[in-house]
Amino acid sequence: MGEKTYVDELTFAATTVFAALLSQASQDTYAKARDIIRRLLRRGDQPDTAAELERLDQDRASVMECSEPARDEAARRAAAGWALGLEGRLRADHEAFEELRALAERNGPATVINQHNHGSGTFINGSVAGGLTINHGAAHGRDT
Repeated sequence: MGEKTYVDELTFAATTVFAALLSQASQDTYAKARDIIRRLLRRGDQPDTAAELERLDQDRASVMECSEPARDEAARRAAAGWALGLEGRLRADHEAFEELRALAERNGPATVINQHNHGSGTFINGSVAGGLTINHGAAHGRDT
């Protein structure tokens, strides 16, 4: 698997995980996820970890204030920023990412799906830039 494909899949998976943690996690689970994120921020060159954690708390509060139909979209928008901002650190600390994924999966119906699309474009949370072919349905060449 090429590096670009891995990064694209990691970004997508991280966005899904962050969205679940921002919108569906219990307070206890969110506190554990926040500690992992704090650890990731401290590993990088983040000058003001406290300010970033405050922004994370504000994002969660904003998401939780949304009505149920709007909550998922608000969580996806906020999560995309966090996933992209922490992508390099998540790649360097795969264990931290797996901890976040386990917390998100423990809390309910959110799932992480790795879909393999082909083309020269980029697809992140419904936004497409460039040419992209999206394969719907069962995987090609596999019995379902």
